[in-house]
Amino acid sequence: MIKRTATALLISCLAASIEDAAAAMTSVTTIDVFAGDPQAVDKATGPAWIKLTPRGAFTSRDGRNFIVEPEVLVERFNADKVSVPLDLDHATVKKAMFGEAAPAVAWIEELQARPDGLYGRVSWLAAGLEILTARSHRYISPSLKTDETGRATWLHSAALVAAPGISMPAVASALPSNSETNMLKAIAAALKLAPEASEASCLSAIGDLAKRIEPAVHQQTLDTLAAANSELASLKATSRKEKVDALIEGALKAKKITPAQRPQYEALCASDDGLAQVTKLIETLGVGLGASNLDGKNLPDQVHTLSAEERDVMKMLGLTEDEYRKANGLTSAA
Repeated sequence: MIKRTATALLISCLAASIEDAAAAMTSVTTIDVFAGDPQAVDKATGPAWIKLTPRGAFTSRDGRNFIVEPEVLVERFNADKVSVPLDLDHATVKKAMFGEAAPAVAWIEELQARPDGLYGRVSWLAAGLEILTARSHRYISPSLKTDETGRATWLHSAALVAAPGISMPAVASALPSNSETNMLKAIAAALKLAPEASEASCLSAIGDLAKRIEPAVHQQTLDTLAAANSELASLKATSRKEKVDALIEGALKAKKITPAQRPQYEALCASDDGLAQVTKLIETLGVGLGASNLDGKNLPDQVHTLSAEERDVMKMLGLTEDEYRKANGLTSAA
């Protein structure tokens, strides 16, 4: 059962585990664990030495080819100085990667290169002796790491596997277990892939994660973009204000509008589209009123008749006739 964990940690662990599993290639052979000492179980000791792999080239049941030079594996073992676990049905490779218990049932304490293959001296644990006594798992299956040519470079572990007969090797290490299948589906779901996604697809998706932008970098980019947009908006506003001021000042100078109308025109120029419309409107206004020569004179109380241009402006500004007259100092028509 998959334990909940942070998504990043899950993906990292799963990626490493899958690669390790792919590297630790398992191979089912037809080597009987009792061949070295048929009476070992009767002695309640287990065989002291067991054959782990044949010498030379051989093919596993699932069709993979291996080349074993026992001396190479012995040299690596002696350099590591680490006992090799002997487990049940490749638990070290298959179950441990999913966080499940994968105890050894024996330990391989020494390796020897012999004319017919690689042999290991085994220290059996109680669990291993029980399995041997039950004879439920009689055959040895090594987990070998190989190079690109199929040549074995490291004995990762070995396993006791079941087989119906000496000529029919066990398939436990050649076929995926249910836990592997379930885990693969869980990985696919975490990566938002289809449930039937292959292991290759999952590995590809995991690799793509490394190319994605980190959240902090993504947020920093958004902040920078927001600042740039704000600065651009400020520049546009400043530029528009300069254009509005020039337009209004020109209209006032040409006496196409009155000072009292300025706030309304400026409000209409709050956007680029509004500025464009007001510009066209002012262009359509007729020649401004000339000097009246009435400054300082007392005029009779009379109602000014609005021109067609003034009425267009009044409608554009959304003013009633009274509001327009009041804003422009004209006598009310009422």
